[in-house]
Amino acid sequence: MFDHWYALDLGGHACRFYDFLEEKECSLPSLIAWQDKQAIAVGQDALRYVYKDQRKTSVKEPLDYNRMMSSVAPLVQAGMKQLESSHSVFRPRALVVVPTETSEEQLYHWQTEINKAGIAKIDFMTVMDALQTIEPTMLIHCGHTYTEIGVYSHEQRIVLKTIFFAGKHVDELIQKKIAELSNCLITFEDARALKEAASQALWKGKNATLLCNAKNQRNEFVQVTCKAMDLWPCMKSVIDQVTLWAKQCMERVSVEMKEQIHENGILLSGGMANCFGLRQNLQEELNHPVICTNRPESDLIENMKGWK
Repeated sequence: MFDHWYALDLGGHACRFYDFLEEKECSLPSLIAWQDKQAIAVGQDALRYVYKDQRKTSVKEPLDYNRMMSSVAPLVQAGMKQLESSHSVFRPRALVVVPTETSEEQLYHWQTEINKAGIAKIDFMTVMDALQTIEPTMLIHCGHTYTEIGVYSHEQRIVLKTIFFAGKHVDELIQKKIAELSNCLITFEDARALKEAASQALWKGKNATLLCNAKNQRNEFVQVTCKAMDLWPCMKSVIDQVTLWAKQCMERVSVEMKEQIHENGILLSGGMANCFGLRQNLQEELNHPVICTNRPESDLIENMKGWK
C-alpha cells in the first residue's frame, strides 16, 4: 500500500484538514457534544446542543493550547469524512502542527488520540517551523487559546515566548461584560460571535448595536443588546498584553536584527489577527510594519501545503 498524506491543524477554535493527494481542504469548529461519555455530534452539528440541557449533554472544546481536554478522534474522523477520504489502496498518514513548546509526553498523547481516528503514522511540526521564513523576522501567531512570539534568523531561534492571551480570553471577558450589562449569561459561542461582530463594526468605524441570545436569572432565554464599543475594552485588554510581550521580545534582539525585522516586517497570523486593533497597536508600539494575509486563521495549513 502507498501512503496518503494529510495536513492537520487542530486548533482550539477550528480544525483544518488538507489532502495532499487530492489537493482538497476543509475545516470544522473544534466542538464535540458528549452524552454518557459518548460523542454524539461534532463541529457545526455540536452547536445545536449548546442551548440544550447541559445536565444531559455537554459541548466541549477538546483542545486548550497543547493539552487535550478530551479525545480529538471524533473531530479527526469527521474531517477525514468531509474530505471524502478512501483508504482501500492508500494508508492514511498525517503531518500535524503543534504548539512549539509541546513536550515529548504531550506529543505522545496527541499521537495516541490521532491514532484512534485511524491514522497510523504521524509526523509533527511546530507552529514556528510552519511559519518561519528564510529572512530574519518576528513571527506573532495569535490564535484561540495562546499566542506564540518568535524571532528567527536563517532557521535559528533568537527569541521564543508563549503567552496565554488570545481569542478565547477575549470571549471570556465578553461573557463577563454581558453579565455586567444585562445580568444575563451567554455561551462561549455567542461571546465569540459578538467579538467578531464588534470587530467588523469597529473596522468600519461604526458603533453598531449587537444582539444575541442569553439566559436570565430565571433560566429563561432572552435577547440582550450591547454596543460594539461596549466590547472594545475586552478586546483591548488582550491586545495590550500581546503588544507588551512582543515589545519585550523585541528588546532582546540586536540593533542589526531590529533593522532586518523592520525591512522584512512582522508576520502576524492566527484567528485573533482579524481582531480590530491588534495590527494597528503592534505597528504603532513596535514601530515596525506588520504583515498579515487575508486569511490569517488559515496561515498554518496554507504553509503546510508545500511540505509533502
